[in-house]
Amino acid sequence: MIKNIAILIGVAAVLAAVSAFVHPRRPAWYKVSDPAEIQWSISVESAREIQASAPSVLWVDARSRVEFEKSHLAGAVLINEQEFSDLMFQNQTVLQDAMGNPVIVYCDGAGCDKSKVIAERLRELIGLQPVYVLKGDWQDVETP
Repeated sequence: MIKNIAILIGVAAVLAAVSAFVHPRRPAWYKVSDPAEIQWSISVESAREIQASAPSVLWVDARSRVEFEKSHLAGAVLINEQEFSDLMFQNQTVLQDAMGNPVIVYCDGAGCDKSKVIAERLRELIGLQPVYVLKGDWQDVETP
C-alpha cells in the first residue's frame, strides 16, 4: 500500500515538473519587473542621448539638501521627500517651464529608490511627462 502511494506521488511530481516547463501558460520562474518602472528607467548612456537631442532637460536631484550642497549636476534642482512641499513651491517656475521637456531624476546610484518616488510624484501631482529615473551614477553624466 505505501509502495503504491509513493509511486503515485512520484509519478505526479514528474508530471508536474514536466508541465511546469512545457505548458504554454507556465508561470515565470524569475522576478518580473514592474512595466512602469522599466518604461521610466534610463541608463547613463540614454540620459546622455536625451540631453544631446532635447532642447532642454530638467535634472532633479532627489538626495538630501546636505548631499546636494556638496555636489550636484550643473543646473539641477533639489526636490527631495523631506522638503517636498517647500521645494515644489520654490521651484514652481522651473517645473512649469519643464512641461513637455524631458525630466531626469537622480539620487545616489542604481540602488537608490528616492528618485523613483520623486519621479512618480512629479508625474502624478504636476503632470510632467516624460519623467525618467536615472539608473546609474549621476556623476557619470556629462552636463553642458
